[in-house]
Formats: sequence, structure tokens, C-alpha cells
Amino acid sequence: MQIPQLRMESTFAQLGLSMRKPIQEIKQPQAEMNLSQKPAELNIEQAKTELQMDSSQARANIGIMTSMQFSDTNAAYGREKWLQTIAEKSQEGDRLMRIYTRENAIAEIGREKGLRVLEGGYRPPSTSNDEGVDISAQARPVVISVKRNGMSINPVTKPPELSYTPGKVEPYMIQYNNLKISVIGSHLDQMM
Repeated sequence: MQIPQLRMESTFAQLGLSMRKPIQEIKQPQAEMNLSQKPAELNIEQAKTELQMDSSQARANIGIMTSMQFSDTNAAYGREKWLQTIAEKSQEGDRLMRIYTRENAIAEIGREKGLRVLEGGYRPPSTSNDEGVDISAQARPVVISVKRNGMSINPVTKPPELSYTPGKVEPYMIQYNNLKISVIGSHLDQMM
């Protein structure tokens, strides 16, 4: 006798995954330094050299005198003559005082004075062989000043640029689950 049997066939479900990887991009823009160098300032000052020439002595040596030199020369000449006169009067007094020498002092003194009048009066000082030009030069130092203006830095930093595309996982069915039940060996309706 044939016993009816139930036969079951099942298939498992198969699940598939569609994956898209995430994308992350990082870009770092270059920073800007913005350097600026200011030129240094250099100042050079050269003061004028002083040159002084005094030719008054040379002019006096050839007889051309300034009013001050002429008055100084006359004053010196007058002083010299005054001292000579004092000395002569002192000597004449001494000679007149010596009566015991039996000299005719008054007549001798008169004769000497008469001869001196014939010799002449004022004579300018003799010229010298020296040129008499005084030259002096005064050099001034060079003044150098340096001013450093330095440099300036104005950096501009830029933040990193980030872009992110998130990943995605999408499931899909490769095969759905299935269960088949069938009856074997029976005259029953096999359709269920």
C-alpha cells in the first residue's frame, strides 16, 4: 500500500548588498606670506672744509699795512724812541754830573745831537724773507647715518578645504525564500 508523503522543498533567501565607498577629499591651499622689504635709508653728509688764508703779514712785509698794523708799528717805534730818549737823558745827566772829569759836557752833547739830526727820521721795518701767508685748513669728518626700515610679514593662512561624499549600502534580493509542499502517493488533489 502506498502511504501518502508530504514532500517539502525550501530555498533560502539570498540577500545582496550594493556598496558605494565614501569619498573624502582634503585640499590645503598654500598660505600667502606677503613679505615686503622696505629699503634702508643711507645719509652721507660731508661738511665743507674750511680753508683760511691770512696774507696780512705778507702785505706788511712789502709795506702795505692795515690801519691796525700801521698804528702798532708806530706805537712800537714811539716806545723804542721814548726808551732811547730816557736812556740818553740819563746818560747826559750822568755826564753833566761829572764835573771832576774836566770835560766840556754841554758842548759834546750838542755836537752829538747835531750829527744825529742828519742821520734821518722814521724808517719802516725791514722786509723779511718769509712770505708771511698763513694757511690753515680745517677738515670736517663725514657723518654717515644708516636707518634700517626692516621688513614686514603679513601671512594669510587658508583653512583646509574638505569635501566628503558619504558611502551608501543598498540591499537587494538575489533570491527570495520559497517553500514547496507536495503530496506524493495519494490520489488527493496535489494542488495546495
